[in-house]
This record gives sequence, structure tokens and C-alpha cells, in this order.
Amino acid sequence: MASPGAHYVLDISFEAENDLSSYQYYFVKLGTGANQVDVCNAATDQVIGVLQNKPKAGKAAQVRIYGVSKVKASAEISKGAKVGTTASGTAVAKTADGDLVAGIALTAASAAGDTMEILLTPGAQRAS
Repeated sequence: MASPGAHYVLDISFEAENDLSSYQYYFVKLGTGANQVDVCNAATDQVIGVLQNKPKAGKAAQVRIYGVSKVKASAEISKGAKVGTTASGTAVAKTADGDLVAGIALTAASAAGDTMEILLTPGAQRAS
């Protein structure tokens, strides 16, 4: 998947609260400890960004909190859709009133497990 032009991003380093080595490009939330993150595990979690690497527990987790990021899809998602997290940290289209939106799909996903690109907007808007 190629995208034209430069991507301006903001990545922040946190500590992985748990083993996140299987969760590259999944949505993450703040963890329970100081400066920790963990994969989102509820559709209502407040997303802070997308994990960019594959850290083991206690290691540095690179989190994209602003800009364009790849993310794993949970199902088919249309380009331009507002997306947020599932209970497993993957992206899902958000359409219900009050749904927390973490980004806008810049590319489409045709099936679960596809990697797509989004413009991150965590905390900036609701689905409707």
C-alpha cells in the first residue's frame, strides 16, 4: 500500500504494560502504570494512538498519537469512514451516536486483518 507525499506524524515512547509483540498497528490506551500503554480491550476505551512496533512487556512502545498511521481492520471498512477500536484493538467503522472515533480511513479495508491507513484524530470527535 503506497501513499503519495510525506506523512507528518507525532510518535511518543511509552512502556509496554504487557507483551505487545503481536499487536503492531493496533489501537492502544493508557496503561495502569506510569507512562505505560496497553492494547485496547473494550470498544469504549479511549484510544491514545496506534502501536508502531512490537515490544515485549516492560520495553519501549512507540505510539503514533497524531498523523497518518497503519492500523489493522476488524472487518470491511470504507475509505472516508470514521473508525475507532473494537474490544480487540482493531479498527471498526463507528456510526452510532456517541461512538468514540479515533480516526478517519484514508484507505479501505476489504476484510478482517487487512492493514489500512487512517488519519489519527483520537479524542477529537464522536461518530455523529
